[in-house]
Amino acid sequence: MEGLTVKAFGMIAEKLPEQEFEFPKKKDTEELLNSLYNEYPDLKELDFSLAVNQQLIQQNTSLEGNEEIALLPPFSGG
Repeated sequence: MEGLTVKAFGMIAEKLPEQEFEFPKKKDTEELLNSLYNEYPDLKELDFSLAVNQQLIQQNTSLEGNEEIALLPPFSGG
């Protein structure tokens, strides 16, 4: 089965039962986010970024399956 590996960091990990888990394949990141919000409604309260295979994304991105998805908390810098 093709699926996605989802890894959560920081405060996001606290809202999920596991820090890393497998999730069924989705066609794109928008569909993935909608599914994650349905499965874990507390995620809707959080501001976070998505990375696909260690690349930050800013818009909807197609998924082929077997990607690693990271849910990243906001960054601060200076």
